[in-house]
Amino acid sequence: MPVVKEDSESEEDVPLSKRAAAPKASNDQRAVAPADPASKPAAAGAAAVARGQPNGSAAAKPALAKAALAVGEDAKRVDACKASIRPPVSAPAKPPVPKVSAPVGKPVIAPPKTAAAGAAAKPAVPALKRPRPSEAVAPGDAPKLPAPSAAKPIKAANGGAGDAKRREPDVPTAPPDAKAAKVAAVKPTGAAGTKPTASKPPAKPAPKPKAKPSDDDADDDESGSGSGSSSGSDESSGEDGSSDGSGSESEADSSEDKPIIKKPQPARPDKAKLAAKRAKAAAAPRKRAASPKRRPAKADDDDDDGDDENVVEGAEPWFQDKDDVNWKKGAIKWRTLEHAGVLFPPHYEPHRVPLVYAGAPVALSAEQEECATWYAAMKDTDFGQDPKFQENFFEDWRKLLVKTAEGKAVREFEKCDFSRIGAHVKEEDAKRKERSREEKEADRAAKLLQEGPFLYANIDGRKEKVGNFRVEPPGLFRGRGDHPKRGRVKKRIVPEDITINLGKGVAVPPVPDMADGRKHKWGAIVHDNTVTWLAKWKDSINGQDKCVWLAANSAWKGMSDMAKYNKARTLKEHIERVRRDYDKGMKDSALKMQQRSVAVYLIDQLALRVGNEKNTDEEADTVGCCSLRVEHVTLHADNKLELRFLGKDSIEFHQTVEVAKGVHTLLGSFCRKKEPQDNLFDQIKPQDLNDYFKEIMDGLTAKVFRTYNASYTLDRLLAETSERVTAEQIAKEGRETALHNFYSVANKEVAELCNHQRAAPKNFDEQLARIEERIDKVRDELREAKKGGNGARIEAKTRQLEKMEADKRTKIELKNVALGTSRINYNDPRITVAWCKAHDMPITKPFNKSLLSKFTWAMSSGPDWRF
Repeated sequence: MPVVKEDSESEEDVPLSKRAAAPKASNDQRAVAPADPASKPAAAGAAAVARGQPNGSAAAKPALAKAALAVGEDAKRVDACKASIRPPVSAPAKPPVPKVSAPVGKPVIAPPKTAAAGAAAKPAVPALKRPRPSEAVAPGDAPKLPAPSAAKPIKAANGGAGDAKRREPDVPTAPPDAKAAKVAAVKPTGAAGTKPTASKPPAKPAPKPKAKPSDDDADDDESGSGSGSSSGSDESSGEDGSSDGSGSESEADSSEDKPIIKKPQPARPDKAKLAAKRAKAAAAPRKRAASPKRRPAKADDDDDDGDDENVVEGAEPWFQDKDDVNWKKGAIKWRTLEHAGVLFPPHYEPHRVPLVYAGAPVALSAEQEECATWYAAMKDTDFGQDPKFQENFFEDWRKLLVKTAEGKAVREFEKCDFSRIGAHVKEEDAKRKERSREEKEADRAAKLLQEGPFLYANIDGRKEKVGNFRVEPPGLFRGRGDHPKRGRVKKRIVPEDITINLGKGVAVPPVPDMADGRKHKWGAIVHDNTVTWLAKWKDSINGQDKCVWLAANSAWKGMSDMAKYNKARTLKEHIERVRRDYDKGMKDSALKMQQRSVAVYLIDQLALRVGNEKNTDEEADTVGCCSLRVEHVTLHADNKLELRFLGKDSIEFHQTVEVAKGVHTLLGSFCRKKEPQDNLFDQIKPQDLNDYFKEIMDGLTAKVFRTYNASYTLDRLLAETSERVTAEQIAKEGRETALHNFYSVANKEVAELCNHQRAAPKNFDEQLARIEERIDKVRDELREAKKGGNGARIEAKTRQLEKMEADKRTKIELKNVALGTSRINYNDPRITVAWCKAHDMPITKPFNKSLLSKFTWAMSSGPDWRF
């Protein structure tokens, strides 16, 4: 699913002391970690065979023993290397600032890390009431790292201690001995709702391995490993098909996979006794931390949607620093920055299919033909049939047509027949879909080879994944809603349009050949270490900057997100003052003060955006609070206010709410003697509100109010779990289903508060019909079970039917609500992590693999953490 980027944060800042990278282990040190210890003796035997000694002969056995001893020594060096790279959380090292140590585009193999999981009993915690803002803990606190003795495991997430009051467990849970600790970002083995994994064949008996760290220590290590992206997903491999060391390498450190170290024995043991000993060892249960199933390596999907594993190599995770993250605009972000620039779209290959104009074919130049092909591909869509879209397209196309004699003859859009070009486009699409598996794999391999150098950047010695490194291809602008420029031609971006941001002294990316016969150069090379974009260019339609950023799961984005949510928490300390101010201001005699107070009230209570002035000839006519017009407001009896207008992205805001009596009265006076097109707040501008917000709190904006209200609402609703998720629901629907449906409903209330809507899927009725078919089938099976008197089957089918009906109700409720936007941009992820830990809920239920990767920094929040 493409990552939603509504209200995305602009680049901001962090002190350099917070990002100092730790020294990386050398390639030699990394290479010694054994992938499969059982294969080492075989390798030694193979070496013996190569020297003319038969495998298993007496001459080969000393070689096998020697190889095993060498492997054991290598394993010790690996453990020492890990200890030097990942110092204990309780005493984080302050490493020196490194230099860029790896060229861009070359994978760096990180040492394997341990994904430990252990069983832990869930302690009882006292009940908790929602604290008022004045009673809450200091909102600016960064999340505390979990203490080993207090860490609570979470299914598919890391446990940790919180910094606020404790939360009541709320709902019935299984006995403690039935719960297994889960590790962040790793699919649990044999957990409820997951596919059980096959057990490994019994290993040969070996000497007792060294004592392993406790489960709590392992969790601490995992929570700081940046491994959140691999949770429950198959995306557990790096670009080269091998593991990138992101925390899912539990096999390398499990007791079962420890290298077998034997001392040379003077006498050969009795075969019968040895066989009996091995059989006994194989039958005995193994006491070790559960390790996830080793999945086949998969290539990265390279779709820039943030769902790939986060690759941050050469430094400790930034969120292990116990100090608050200070991310301010204008501060220095990096010392060294190296990357490969941007990837341009492919060149256009002319197909030479003619346009038919007034019944006669017209030969087009490559530039004209490309533009005609864009429209032909969209001709039968809603955009292609939109008169404004057609008007804007033809106006821009004509600028290209007049460059040739044949093109000048094309004067009227209505006489243009794009059917031949459209048929060609459909034919090419069909050919592409009908490619053989081998052809698809070859194309994918070529794509990966081309994109390889652009996938990563080196930042202060760290290797991090780049997000949108592709330059947008040319095409026809669509926009959202009734955008006045829909149908305009987006020009092809060339190197002269691009500004590259690099560290001083690093190699400048080469300028590619654009296949147009011209020699190109970059528009500019800058060394601005106060921003986090890697490259940028101007959009040819609206003139806004288009930037290349790091991936959503990068350290920079994580720091920005944490700072954003901590700022929203800080608003708790000031919200009572804001509300006192607007209550007092509504009684002021000055009209400007009255309007400002009502505007702040609406921003606080309805989560409205501030609303800037717009040129409706250049932008869609969308409004916010300050740009509301009289026509958008309807006052009803009983202090009811109806607001109806087009908000951001041309999404309609239509709500009827009850407001304070003073607000209702003042809105009536603001509308009096005005025309429908007049501004409701004609005495204030957005800058007036922003100036007032700055007086209240540093960095306060209307966006902070939206984040605060969204997170506060979610936290408040989830605190009501025990009252709203009953034992009866759990018995009917199943525990995880009941909790997940409740979470979705709470998320829905937040989305409605923020007016996050979507159109129902086009095939929604078909989806619902398929669900009904499955429900009918289960009903039939239940009737058959009742006839046969099979009590166990009756109970099982009854539970299955109730679960399916509950899922159906939830699906219908959420069909027009966009849950993802608030989950990505407005809900503090620590709320969800804490709730999952408090209720022993798999974190993979509310968070997909993309969000787990994006919010790795939040996984150490404890079950009692509160917003």
